[in-house]
Amino acid sequence: MRVIVGFRHVALGLGLSALLTGCAGSDVTRAFGLQRNVPDEYTVTTRAPLSMPPSTELVKPGTGIDHTRDESQRMEALETLSPDVALHGTSGPDSSGQTMLINEADDAAEQADQGELGKAGEGYVDALLFWKGGGAGSVVDGDAENRRLKANAALGNPPTKGATPTKKAKKSKVLGVL
Repeated sequence: MRVIVGFRHVALGLGLSALLTGCAGSDVTRAFGLQRNVPDEYTVTTRAPLSMPPSTELVKPGTGIDHTRDESQRMEALETLSPDVALHGTSGPDSSGQTMLINEADDAAEQADQGELGKAGEGYVDALLFWKGGGAGSVVDGDAENRRLKANAALGNPPTKGATPTKKAKKSKVLGVL
């Protein structure tokens, strides 16, 4: 019985292959996704090709043209080279707003950075060596915490009321690692 079932599978495979030979090769490969249709880049483009302008003459500068854009670029370069120009401007003394801003910046610069005064954190390698140092901590007692939360809910108290019950964590049994 098993031999006949195997024979049926072989016969079915041969029959399907005979049917597929009647199809054109490109149709079968396209149907199975083995052939790609690549677009022609010359028919896809939407922009016209570059061409020469009708005249190669440059427009002569006029006296009525506004040069504010050139002036702003000049001021930007000057402010980059000399920050004092950005604060004081090209003419006139400091305004009251500039003076207040400079005074507040000076006060902030005099305060010490508190982040640098604390204890240095542990290094990257020390963080990887999790089994070194430090003993077993405490763990939240799940059953007691559940009872506490239910009691708070029954009394209408917020869940944060009361101390969280904890129990001492067990020592690891395998070389103090696991």
